[in-house]
Amino acid sequence: MHVTPRRAAGSRFQPPAVFLAVLAALGVAAGAGAPSARARDRPTPSPGLLEAQTHALVNEHRRAARLPPLAYSPEIAAIARGHSEAMAAGAVPFGHDGVAGRRRRIARSTPLQGMAENVGVNNAAARRTARMTVAGWLASPGHRANIEGDYDVTGIGIARSREGAWYFTQLFVKRGRDDSPRPGPR
Repeated sequence: MHVTPRRAAGSRFQPPAVFLAVLAALGVAAGAGAPSARARDRPTPSPGLLEAQTHALVNEHRRAARLPPLAYSPEIAAIARGHSEAMAAGAVPFGHDGVAGRRRRIARSTPLQGMAENVGVNNAAARRTARMTVAGWLASPGHRANIEGDYDVTGIGIARSREGAWYFTQLFVKRGRDDSPRPGPR
């Protein structure tokens, strides 16, 4: 698994350029051979189900750390999913290219006080990929800082490449107050 944390401009955290998870410890290479008959018969979970599993695992960790759970935003998830789909298709390199644009897109509908991003990729079986990605993020100080950060809403997007690799993007958002005037009734 390969994962890198990123915070938007103006954040205090400066992550390392690239983080390589301890693949052997997480067993990413395990199961690289032909799947068993039972595994072939099992349907592959949808990216939406894997996104929900990832959200649950992140909130499970936050609860254990006595932090409030992150609300889930389908709008922010759609932005995260777009980045994962672009990485899976090879349209952008694996990483944080375009994070400023994702921040601007979120800011159009959500007043922002802060934002961070985690990305990850692995070749694990679908039933293990969410757990392995979150475990990899938690093993990285930068990713863990994002997961445990002062954020209140998240969106997760997952896509699979033609080669079978799973690409993850999780956006963390701290909503700010929106003091802009609201249009009156018409």
